[in-house]
Amino acid sequence: MARALAIASDGSRRLKNNLHERYARLRATALPWIAAFRKGGNTAKNDHVADANSFRLERKPGVRERIGYLTRQAQERISEKRVALEEQLWAVLEADTGDFWETYEAAKTGKDGKLEADQEVKMLTVRKQRTTLINDLPPEFRKLIEDVTVDGNGNVIPRLYSKAQANRDLREMLNIDGRKEQEADDVSKLSDAELI
Repeated sequence: MARALAIASDGSRRLKNNLHERYARLRATALPWIAAFRKGGNTAKNDHVADANSFRLERKPGVRERIGYLTRQAQERISEKRVALEEQLWAVLEADTGDFWETYEAAKTGKDGKLEADQEVKMLTVRKQRTTLINDLPPEFRKLIEDVTVDGNGNVIPRLYSKAQANRDLREMLNIDGRKEQEADDVSKLSDAELI
């Protein structure tokens, strides 16, 4: 039986030199050469020397690959977070308020507070609604609750995240209105020099 060997990609392993590893991590966060060099724990007489040393360090075998790998990892995490955020916004936009309420039968009472019954002495009931207990809601519904308030009767009333805000955020995130593209294509805003 053949075993598959995992091949590590270039830059996936931590650098043995801690100063080089710190430098690579700082550069992967888009910190400029000199700032990453100094913040990573390296010293230099002046900025010119720091610039030359950071340039040499970045050209060392493994350091450039490590920076590239860490940068790709950061971009993948940002993409994953963007997908999760978009899913949450869609869930808010599509939320049904009725999912947070339940209908029940309550005994009907008269104006005097006494229970009412029909002619056969059968107790009369009336349908009412109350909020579903938060712990009885599925986790995906609980995530849609922004805040809860307690009314005068002690009932907990959930307040969902704003659908209008979720709509605005989704439109901006997905560029549904096309404003960014319109601004880029709008030649009426260009100067004469830009048109030429």
